Amino acid sequence: MALIVAAQFQASMALMIAAITLCAVAVGLGYRGSLQVVNQIAPEDRRAEVVSAYFICGFLGNALPVIGIGVILTLASPRLASIVFAAMIAAFAVIALGFGLKYRPTKSGTPR
Repeated sequence: MALIVAAQFQASMALMIAAITLCAVAVGLGYRGSLQVVNQIAPEDRRAEVVSAYFICGFLGNALPVIGIGVILTLASPRLASIVFAAMIAAFAVIALGFGLKYRPTKSGTPR
């Protein structure tokens, strides 16, 4: 996210392409890993329901920030909107990392 904001401030298309590529790889790996965890922890007889709920949350997680950026843009500049968006994404990443560390599996394979 920092690279995307930097690309916007520097008006650099090359930096923007590099930043978006890096973000796309990170998001793809994040979705793949989190879906794997969901499939591992979901009971077999309820797996379809749990995965469906996962995708609904994922799609909301993709849509709500875009709507939020639109709201911020009506009140502030595009640069401020980008900074607020990047800060929120960074905060959510730190929160997710905290949960990941708290509930990471032990050596026996079960969550803590």
